[in-house]
Amino acid sequence: MPTNPFDRLRQLAMKTPEGAQELLPLIDFLETFPEQGSEEDLVHLVGITAMGIAKARQGGLWDGGKWLFLRGAAPAFPTHPGEGWQVRPWKYGEELYGHLVLRSQVLPDAVPLLLSISAPLLAWRRAEAVRSSQNQALALQLSRLNTVFELTRNLGEVETRHDLVRLMANTLMGEFRIMRLLVVDAQGQVLHAKGLGVVPEMLDGERLQEIVQARGLVHAIELGDQTHSHGFAYAAEPAVGQLSEDDLVFLRTLLNLTSSQLSSLELRESRIQGERMEKDLDLARNIQRSLLPKTLPEPEGWECAAANLPYQAVGGDLYDLWMARDEGQGDRLHIAVGDISGKGLPASLMMTQLSAFLRAMADHRVPDWGRLAERVNRRMNDVRDRNRYTTLFAGSLNPANGDLRYVNGGHNPPLLVRANGEVARLAPTGPMVGLLPGVSFSEGRAHMDLGDVLVIFTDGVVEAENAAGEELGDGPLAEVVLRRPQAGADELFEALLVEAFQHLEDGKFRDDVTLVVIKRMGA
Repeated sequence: MPTNPFDRLRQLAMKTPEGAQELLPLIDFLETFPEQGSEEDLVHLVGITAMGIAKARQGGLWDGGKWLFLRGAAPAFPTHPGEGWQVRPWKYGEELYGHLVLRSQVLPDAVPLLLSISAPLLAWRRAEAVRSSQNQALALQLSRLNTVFELTRNLGEVETRHDLVRLMANTLMGEFRIMRLLVVDAQGQVLHAKGLGVVPEMLDGERLQEIVQARGLVHAIELGDQTHSHGFAYAAEPAVGQLSEDDLVFLRTLLNLTSSQLSSLELRESRIQGERMEKDLDLARNIQRSLLPKTLPEPEGWECAAANLPYQAVGGDLYDLWMARDEGQGDRLHIAVGDISGKGLPASLMMTQLSAFLRAMADHRVPDWGRLAERVNRRMNDVRDRNRYTTLFAGSLNPANGDLRYVNGGHNPPLLVRANGEVARLAPTGPMVGLLPGVSFSEGRAHMDLGDVLVIFTDGVVEAENAAGEELGDGPLAEVVLRRPQAGADELFEALLVEAFQHLEDGKFRDDVTLVVIKRMGA
């Protein structure tokens, strides 16, 4: 007796003379189906099997726009081919996959049975393909999130620029399968070269350009932060395919993390010789501090002051101010203030991600801050930890004319205190970032004249409670500014903090506190 179940079915079918010749191809189909590696192979198997059952020499599977499978000459009108042809729908439930078209006077009963068997198999195969694609996308996001955390952790453990750059280069080449990479500092010294043959230790502009062109280093990305440039990384396309837009954003994110750490490393080496970074919580604190501005940019005629007071050793508040270059329309002062939900180390890690994303996406002039917030929202939804999200106020200020473009993602409305005594609140233009996928954000606009002051804060300031449980609110902040029309940004900043501490009396802040003051002083 045969042990293979399909051989047993064939044996039973041969004992039933009527219909045996129709059943045998169906058994062959069921046995062969698992070996079909793609949808195209499955369609081909269905077509061959149907023609074999009907003993047809012409026919195929028509999906309404093209032939999925065809043998012999195609009829002019596939679904109405005329006399001598048989047409049957190939569907599963309400979903129509196409029509089986056969040149045959009579359609054996086994053909509709084949269609009814194969249709759910095709539906299953397509569902498996969708699940596989989704799993691959999720695996990529998890892998990249792990890469960021691993790079962040490992960057904090190295103590020399050489080791730091080598770690970054190995991470980039491994993550993107880049075979050729060149990293040089701002003076032209080669910090790392891979896959380029013999490269001189120093490169002038002409020799650097020759190597870049000859070796196909099509991607040039600056290693820089808010204080100065550390150099450039030049990379070829991956061994297979090309870098997508998401790939480039992630690549810049890794480079920005490295740039911040380079600055921290240089500062630490100049101030504390031979001292190692502390581990665990101290490592997280150092990473967070390295992402906050060490000096604030102040365009001519403007003054800026800012600080962050974490509730715990590390916090989830973010502020950043940096000058974005725009050769055509003049430089812009970029501003970002965010508040990650929660406190402590988990919030600080998410703050690190947000800071890197903003620097990667807004290192040059931003055409539309609403669109940028939508991109940040997608990235935050990809990497956010459980229900963690952030409020975000980000925008750009034109130092030449005082125009302000911004997006407010569920953040406390900043105060625009005008020299004429008016107080405007820059209301949200969208929901919190990372809370809901696919939401839209719009761009807001404002203008700052001479003497106007912009005060941006997180909820830790306005929700500060006194002994009676009364919150400070934003009204007293506006009054502090209005009472000091001649004060600069530093004086106003100090007065605002004093107001908050006086309101607290013997209490203390219940959350991370971030405060940014920007004033237009005049040329």
